[in-house]
Amino acid sequence: MFITARTTLRAYGPADLPLLLALVNNPLIQSTLISDPIVPRNHRFAQKLEEIANEALLYVIIEATDKPNGPVVIGAASITTVNIKNRDVSFGIGLIPDVWNQGYATEVTRFLVDHAFNNLGVHRISLGVLDNNPGAIQAYKKVYVEMLWRSLTTNGFQWLCRGGQETQGQLLRWKMAR
Repeated sequence: MFITARTTLRAYGPADLPLLLALVNNPLIQSTLISDPIVPRNHRFAQKLEEIANEALLYVIIEATDKPNGPVVIGAASITTVNIKNRDVSFGIGLIPDVWNQGYATEVTRFLVDHAFNNLGVHRISLGVLDNNPGAIQAYKKVYVEMLWRSLTTNGFQWLCRGGQETQGQLLRWKMAR
């Protein structure tokens, strides 16, 4: 379990599966996560979510601890392995709309990116975000400083955050905006 200023990041458990499925089935959230048509996801997709959570390098449930009625689950975040040899990972986060634009995404992203570089031996973190998710773009700009490319076909961005030495001839340097 990790604790930030306003959140607790705890391990995923099977009891969290209905909550994760509800999160993904929220049309506002679904439209910001994938460019596919918005459709209800069933129990088979819940199994896929469980596989993702179990195979991730790090998968956490995000609880807001600054709410008047006590801790409330507000989302989930993951760090998944892209290329184990090069220590490349991908980062993802999803929050309920009630807490958008309140700084939770920035707080959790900053903590998990720092943790990945400082404790997990990660050399590079990437993520994708769709154009229709300006809150996420703003949060990532606070933590990630380099936009790697913009895809016109998926209306998305690819961000890169890297520590350590340059690899594979890429000229991007990792810097953490603090």
